[in-house]
Amino acid sequence: MTEFKSIQPSVEVAGEVAGAFLDSFPPELKSVGLRILEQHGIKDPVPGTFLLLQSFLDSMKAISDRLGGEMLHRIGERIATNAVLPPGLDSLETCLQSIDVAYHMNHRGGEIGRYVYSFEGTDRGLKRAKMVCPNPYPCMFDLGVIEGFAKRFKPPDCIDVLVRHDETQPCRRQGADSCTYVITWG
Repeated sequence: MTEFKSIQPSVEVAGEVAGAFLDSFPPELKSVGLRILEQHGIKDPVPGTFLLLQSFLDSMKAISDRLGGEMLHRIGERIATNAVLPPGLDSLETCLQSIDVAYHMNHRGGEIGRYVYSFEGTDRGLKRAKMVCPNPYPCMFDLGVIEGFAKRFKPPDCIDVLVRHDETQPCRRQGADSCTYVITWG
């Protein structure tokens, strides 16, 4: 799937996601985020409402062009605190397994892609998993989403959680259909 291009024009995204977009801006840049949303037809996103995904993706593309991929990463991290989540998430593994469910809870109106989780195993006390993301969101945003959830659900006895883009796999930034991320913790 191409970055920044909705699969179907009818797809909508929850206002909470746009709220995370705005919350990720430092106070001195919040007006830039609001202006970019408005330039793409999104005015005052309200939780509990839905807006066209393509308009939101166009806003993200404008942010990427203006402020770079790090801002998309920061927006993705904020999703972990703003997105509607399925009940019963009590560990990093259940959270990672449920990202696709949460993704679908925050979108409606057609095909949106997905987040495909697989546990790779444990080696020398470290757990390893993989997330393949065939969806229209930008690569840096998805990296931020996965890192945000990993930080939020990091086990208390865990020293660290590392999320990295798997450079041995295809990437949407180079026109591929998906990106792959490796999550390691222990």
